[in-house]
Amino acid sequence: MENFEQFILLLVSGQGLVVSLALLSGVFKNKYANFFFGLLTAVITIEILNIWGMRVSYHNVDNAFPFWVFGSYLMVPPALWLFVRTNMHPTFQPKAKNLLFFIPALLEIVVELFSYYSNRSLGTGYHLMENYFWYVFTEIVPVVTMILVLVLFAKELKKARVRFKKMLGTKKGLPQLSKLYVLFMVFSFLTLFWLLLAVFDVQVFIVIEVILLIFLFSLGYLGHFQPAFFDIPQILKTELMNDRFPQFNDEKELEKLRVLFEEKKLFTKQKLSLKEVAGHLALPERYVSVLINGYHNNSFSAYVNSFRVKDALQRIADPTEQHKTLLGIALESGFNSKSSFNSVFKAVTGKNPSEFLKESTGP
Repeated sequence: MENFEQFILLLVSGQGLVVSLALLSGVFKNKYANFFFGLLTAVITIEILNIWGMRVSYHNVDNAFPFWVFGSYLMVPPALWLFVRTNMHPTFQPKAKNLLFFIPALLEIVVELFSYYSNRSLGTGYHLMENYFWYVFTEIVPVVTMILVLVLFAKELKKARVRFKKMLGTKKGLPQLSKLYVLFMVFSFLTLFWLLLAVFDVQVFIVIEVILLIFLFSLGYLGHFQPAFFDIPQILKTELMNDRFPQFNDEKELEKLRVLFEEKKLFTKQKLSLKEVAGHLALPERYVSVLINGYHNNSFSAYVNSFRVKDALQRIADPTEQHKTLLGIALESGFNSKSSFNSVFKAVTGKNPSEFLKESTGP
């Protein structure tokens, strides 16, 4: 049983490491929300790995690398707050001054490293956690700050609900906030048990361990099967679009766009450009592009190709079209070459057109 527990801890921490690195790399693509969330998952991953280290007495091994000092709890509150800001305000851009929030965590890491190697190499007897002020700084301050951040998080969620309902007149946008509500609940429970442990010395460490394991395992699953989970809610991008183009009625223009594609089948025109579509709608190109991206979560080319593939599928299934070749169907659906048809078709359906045709017609 003990070996199984150690295996689970290592497995989940390994998974957490992969997720953390993937999220942290978002900084190179200006995905700051992912980056700050990556800091959170990194701290949680180090905590899980630290639990494993305590189980196997790794901390007492000669020349052990003190990885646990990098999981500073002081990093959690600012990382969560900046995640909330960047996730709920698409125009928010982190600035250099925001890094000041992480100075306490950096200070803790430096002091902890110095203490560890000084004790190992010079035989000094630094015991930081026995120092009252250090305990308050590294254990009490982060949990109190976390409570403040959660209060601000709750206010942001409340304001978001009002904004979405006002913008849409319905609750259609609220499901896109579900991930933020889940994260709020998870960190609220963690903070509650963290408070009980750090301030009131209530032994709830096993509860914290279970929550962290489930949370990190769930993130690994989402990162693999639903990577869009970590993106900024689409409804916020839509709201941002409305701020940029207040002179247009989105609902009205979306209906005109639908008619243009579903009824008039403009997508069947080969090499259809955004400029041509904007011309048919008598709208600015930029607005049409943002309209498609904001409400359909697609680029212009992907949006057009989705109609073309759907049309091709209908033609393939139509008995009256059986005499036509796949290339003929592709050209009539708006594709301008066999190669582009094959690549787009496979990207949408997961199969080559010939494979799909063979399966649909049977042996």
